Amino acid sequence: MNDDLLDAHCSMPELTEPRLALFTLSEAHELLDVLHHFSAIEDDWAAQARHFAAELAARVPSRDG
Repeated sequence: MNDDLLDAHCSMPELTEPRLALFTLSEAHELLDVLHHFSAIEDDWAAQARHFAAELAARVPSRDG
């Protein structure tokens, strides 16, 4: 992974509880937002981002649902 893509101002919260085996619905939608953002960029990663966004969207209920 390219370190230039990491935002130095974005820090992940400290993990205090064990991780769930699956994403929560909220986490899945946040990941979809990130994938949609990267899918709009015209580079080698955009096609992969579009692919995984479509795969994830097919597996999680919509926000409106």
